[in-house]
Amino acid sequence: MTRVAVFIDYQNTYMRAREVFGSMGADSFVVGQVLPRRLGVHLVQRGRVVDPARQLSSVAVYRGEPDSGRSSVGQAACHRQVSAWRRQALVEARTRPLRYRHIRWTDGSARDWEAREKGIDVLIAVDMVRGAIEDRFDVAVLVSADNDLVPAREAVVASGKRVEVASWRTEGRWSPRLEVPGREIWCHWLERHDYEMVHDPTDYTRPAA
Repeated sequence: MTRVAVFIDYQNTYMRAREVFGSMGADSFVVGQVLPRRLGVHLVQRGRVVDPARQLSSVAVYRGEPDSGRSSVGQAACHRQVSAWRRQALVEARTRPLRYRHIRWTDGSARDWEAREKGIDVLIAVDMVRGAIEDRFDVAVLVSADNDLVPAREAVVASGKRVEVASWRTEGRWSPRLEVPGREIWCHWLERHDYEMVHDPTDYTRPAA
C-alpha cells in the first residue's frame, strides 16, 4: 500500500479556483469552495493510474479564521465550514487567526481593513516535514501554489518521500503551480469536470435550517 497524505492550503486553493472558473458565477462566495475529503479521494484515484496501490491516509486543510469584531459573519461562516470538514473521515482542519492592518490612501487617511493569513505556510511546512520524519505517509500531495513551501517540499523529498502538487486549469486559463527551478514535480492538473466533482455548494454564511 502507498499511503497518500493531502495537504490543502485552503484560501490559496479557493481563490485560484475562483480565478480559473470565474465564469461559473464568481459573485457567489460558494464558487471556489471544495470538499477536502472528496478532493483527497479524487487526487488518490487519479494517482492510481501510475500506482494502483495508492490509498488515502489523511487530508489536512488549513485556513485563516476571521476576527469576530471585524467580521462576525465571516467568523461564524468559518466555524460552520471547519465543523463540516471535521465531520469528514480522515480530515484534520487547522486554523490560525487572520491578521488585520489598515489600507491607507496616499494622503495617509485610513481606507479600510485588510485581512491576511499569517503562519499558514509555516504550519503546512511543519506538518509535512514532521509527517515525513515520523513515516506517516509515502506520498504527499500539496494543493497550493505558494512558493514559500518549496523548502518544505525539498525537506520531505530528502527524507525519502515523494511530493506531488495539484492546481487548476481550464481552456485558456491556468492557475500557478508550485515549482522548483531545475527539478521536476508531478502536477495533478484539475480541470472543470474535476472541480465540479469536488465542489462544495454550501453557503456557510447562512445558519443551517
